[in-house]
Parts: sequence; C-alpha cells; structure tokens
Amino acid sequence: AKDPRRRRTMESPSSAVYLNVAHAAAYAAFGLLWLHAARLRRRSARALPAMLSDASRALGDSAPPLCVVLPVKGAHAQSAANWRAQCCSHGYAGPVSFLFVVQEEEDEAHSLVKQLQASGSLPTENVSVLVAGLAVGTSQKLHNLIHAVERIGEQSELVLMLDDDMLLAPGAVNLLAHELLSDPNALAASGFSCDAPGRWTVLAHAACVYRLILEISVAGGEGSHAWGGCCLMRRADLLESVPGGVMAHWKNRGYSDDWIITAVARKQRRRIANPPLLFLNLVDFRSPSQLYNFFHRQFFVLDTYPQPSPDEPRIQAHRLRLESYALASLMGLPRALPPPPAAAA
Repeated sequence: AKDPRRRRTMESPSSAVYLNVAHAAAYAAFGLLWLHAARLRRRSARALPAMLSDASRALGDSAPPLCVVLPVKGAHAQSAANWRAQCCSHGYAGPVSFLFVVQEEEDEAHSLVKQLQASGSLPTENVSVLVAGLAVGTSQKLHNLIHAVERIGEQSELVLMLDDDMLLAPGAVNLLAHELLSDPNALAASGFSCDAPGRWTVLAHAACVYRLILEISVAGGEGSHAWGGCCLMRRADLLESVPGGVMAHWKNRGYSDDWIITAVARKQRRRIANPPLLFLNLVDFRSPSQLYNFFHRQFFVLDTYPQPSPDEPRIQAHRLRLESYALASLMGLPRALPPPPAAAA
C-alpha cells in the first residue's frame, strides 16, 4: 500500500512554486516602479534644456569660483579627448581651475597632461597636475582626492569631484551649482551613473541589477545619494576643521568617497540634490572574478571601514546592503531555480 503521507507531500505545492510566485510578484512590482521611473526620466529629459538654461541665467556673472578635481590613473585612447572637453567645453559661468591628481609622476596620465599643455590642447594657467604618492590608510582614489582638496586655493568656493572619463553636457556644471547654492541645507549636488550592459551576458546584467534598484529613487530627483563620478560640494564643507565632517571621515581609514558623503548628509540631516544628470556607464564584465570583485567591494570591503556615525549607522549600512543584496538576488533567482515538480498522477 502507498504511504498517504508521501502522496500528500507530492501533491502539496513545493517551495519552488512559492519562490516562483514571490519572484513573479517582485518582477511585477519592480516593473511598475521602473515604468514610473522611466516616465519621470522622460519628463526630466524634456525639461532638462530649460533647466540648464535657467540655471545658467540664474548664476549669471555671480557664479562663484570653482575647482574641478580629477583623480586619474593611467590613460586610454579617449583620455586626451575627454580631458580637452572637460577643461575647454564645461560651459560654467564663473572662473574654473582644474587639478589632475595622480599617484606617481611615472603615471602615463601625468606625462599626457603635460604633453597636451605643451601642444596647446590644454591651457596652462588654470590646469595643474599633482602627485599624491602612495596611499596609507585609505583607498588610493580617496588619498588622491584628499591631497588635491587640501591644496585648493581659498578663492575657490566650490569643488567638483569628477571622474576623468565623465563627459559633461554644456551647462551641467551650472545646473549642479544652482541646485547646491539655492539650498543652504544641501551638502552636495550629484549626478548619477546609469549602468547598462556593455555586452549581452549574464555577468553584465547581474552587475547592472544592483544599480537599477537605486535608479528608481534617483529618477525622481530626490534620491539623496552622492556619486563619486560627478559630485559638487562647497569647499567650506570639505575642511578638516568641520566637526564630524566629510574630510575627517575620509582621513579616518576612509574607503569610499561617495558612501561617506551620503552617510554624513544623513547623519547631519542635510540634503543631497540629484538633478536629472545621468552618465552612461557600459558594464563589460568578462569573467566571474570581475563580477565577484564588484560585489565584494560593494558588500564586504566597504563594511570593513568605520562608518561616519558610531551608533546606528553601521546597522543602517548593514540593512541597506542586505536589502540591496536580497532584492538583486531575488531578481536573478528564477534562472537558478529548478522547474516545479510535476503533479503526481
């Protein structure tokens, strides 16, 4: 005789069915949210030309002096074109200076900047190259940023931290400055990376899912997330003398410049403006080790460094990372699940 308990087990819904229902609900929910985010981005894209024009007009001749800090490592085929565009076609209404900062003088980026200045492709009076040396106690990029920011002249009221491969639309710096200066409570004004798969692979798509969750909030313009690729701050907020400020935490074994800015803003209850400036970033991971390195930095390495506040922020950081990891895993779960077992005859 057949065991009735075995029959009930076989006829009962399996855990895979419940998981399939869960991920189907997640896909539906995120699909609606991404459609809403796309509608907001489309509206922002239509309004962006007018926003850029209004920001340039509002700043006018009163735009404060700005220093652009570009931490650089090496050079690639597009470096010269990118740097010419950044230094000569930024469109900012006020005085601008540029600080390229490298780890060592032997870096090919150092010699390339000098060559471009010698050929007249880059100006010489407001473009400088700094050598920061090897990092001790912080990440190399953050060490380069600290070295450059501490050497910015007092005449520069604003500091734009910009990745050297980011191309700015004409008027984008004016919009960031207008967003920051129009709100005294704003700590920073930041663009955001729009990650897209550079090739049609599971690895590239898996890396993009993590950022897609953040884009839902950023699309509305109030995500309150700083992004190190393009982030504008007041120089006064970057001074080491500011109690509990960004610079103090950068120097305290800091690793991620933008995570620290975001955490300090939340601790101080200050706003980070996210105007509709998206920078396309093509993700092209070719091996599982590259994907592992990406998630390792996002979820594990960042947690080994102190958070800006000693009490609740570590719990908040754990929660945010676990939520992001769980959501990203849930979106990729269907492909890893076996098909539901067939019903017993």
